[in-house]
Amino acid sequence: MSFRRIRVVLVVTGVLLISFGILSRPQKETPPVIEAVAAATDYTQLVTSTVPVKRAALRPTVVANGVIQGRNEVIVKARASGVIESIDSNLGAFVEQGHVLVTLDKTIAQLSVNQVERQTENARKALEVDEQLYERGALSLSALNQSRSTVDGLEAQLARAQDALKDTTIVAPIAGYIADQGGKLVVGDTVQAGQQIVRIIDLVQLSIPISLGQSQIFSVRTGADAIIEIVTPSEVIRSTGKVQAISAGSDSRTGSWTVLIDFENPDPQKIKSGISAKVTVENREAPQYPLVPNAAIVNREGQTYVYVKKGTAAELIAVKILDRYGDLAAVEPVDETKILVGEEVLTSGLSRIDEDTSVVTQY
Repeated sequence: MSFRRIRVVLVVTGVLLISFGILSRPQKETPPVIEAVAAATDYTQLVTSTVPVKRAALRPTVVANGVIQGRNEVIVKARASGVIESIDSNLGAFVEQGHVLVTLDKTIAQLSVNQVERQTENARKALEVDEQLYERGALSLSALNQSRSTVDGLEAQLARAQDALKDTTIVAPIAGYIADQGGKLVVGDTVQAGQQIVRIIDLVQLSIPISLGQSQIFSVRTGADAIIEIVTPSEVIRSTGKVQAISAGSDSRTGSWTVLIDFENPDPQKIKSGISAKVTVENREAPQYPLVPNAAIVNREGQTYVYVKKGTAAELIAVKILDRYGDLAAVEPVDETKILVGEEVLTSGLSRIDEDTSVVTQY
């Protein structure tokens, strides 16, 4: 065998030995990747929600809706018949007290006054002569009294005639805005005594009557503060007022009581009579109790309870319900040594709680 062939055999043999050694070497094991799981999760606990117990008034306010009206509203009517001579009143316009609204023709009324004035003057002169005659004994007392009665009657007629003349000028009895005109008034038309001319509303001082039921009327007092809210398309206008009056009896048709709230108009250009508003009347004299949600109350064998969270446990405390209103109940512990105010009561999952249950809140 030649030297070259021997060299090739040795090289091949070495390569095979190296390969066999690499393949036969034991490999190191790579530990598997395990996903971490939060060890704090305890699926044996009951997840619930709690609400803190506070001492407060169960009925701190009374809320109702009503329709705004002017505190001072008057309907002006004609007190005399006559032909319209002039009109100085427009719908929606502001008028001062004493402003002339409508003037009627004065011709007949003035003639009547002139006639009675002359008759009255003549009767007074005749009475003076009769008194002189009576003093001289030339006239009886009966005739003198007749003259006096004539003067008195004519003076009464004169007063009525002067009132009729005055009534031909129809004026505004209060300052305010003209809310309504009794039909279309036209110069030259005839108005009759008692016919409505205008309705005037003082929009500065407003009132709003609200109707309350028996469960609400006990929470309202005369002089109590009230908040009035008027919702417009662009904003909510608020004002404050006071309870001015409370009806002494309920309405026989509805069984409700009327409460009248007075307030100042915050914006007379926007707020008109007839607009609806929300009224919130404060009840500062309302008694205060520990308040819990109705959802926290449970019944066990005829007794009322609430669950109070104590760490991870729930303590069952017997309570007495004093009053309910809306979603809340006023309660007090049956055991006077128990204190609820400041504690947290459970409001969910109550049917699954027992003495050994561990609880945890949602948040």
